Amino acid sequence: MNWLRLLHYVTLCYAVFLTLLLWLPNPKELLYGWQPSEATHGYEHLITFMLLGFLVELGRRKRSLLFWSLLLVFYTFFTEIIQDILPIRSFEWIDVFQDLCGIVFGLGLAVFCRFASEKMLKSKK
Repeated sequence: MNWLRLLHYVTLCYAVFLTLLLWLPNPKELLYGWQPSEATHGYEHLITFMLLGFLVELGRRKRSLLFWSLLLVFYTFFTEIIQDILPIRSFEWIDVFQDLCGIVFGLGLAVFCRFASEKMLKSKK
């Protein structure tokens, strides 16, 4: 199995895990009671969506960055709208804002890493 296929599986599993975290009444049950540290408190959405954006961009092959960006924006709004329908969860604009910022940071970081690695490979030749 090549690394790109493995990355696709990891990204898919992470997206499913993230969806469960966002839709369960008490996400701590899925994490077996683990809680983020006080330093990250309030930035959970930013961090989790940054990792999602990073993984999606690293695994991107054929489709454009715009396609995947729009798909992640759709995913953001879709998960928040579903949260509004669920009895214990709620739609919050701050979560949407953090999700979108996380996507932008994650995609940007991955684009930078891809550019830097290509530059290093060219300089070694």
